[in-house]
Amino acid sequence: MLVKTYGSAVYGVNALTITIEVNISAGTKYYMVGLPDNAVKESLRRVASAITVSGFRMPKQKIIVNLAPADLKKEGSSYE
Repeated sequence: MLVKTYGSAVYGVNALTITIEVNISAGTKYYMVGLPDNAVKESLRRVASAITVSGFRMPKQKIIVNLAPADLKKEGSSYE
């Protein structure tokens, strides 16, 4: 695991702690796991576009972003 950090998710009127773990290994694609909805999955492309427009390059490695707990549906664009 490369990085582990914490965030929060709104579930009803409560805020729940989300653990975000990033792993980089050999490969060329990037993935988001942990029950993300379509808006969260699409954020990968928006973040990659923002990195490119800023003059940087996406790493040529496989990047896996894990959002835990996996039983909590991650919805909305706040996960970017």
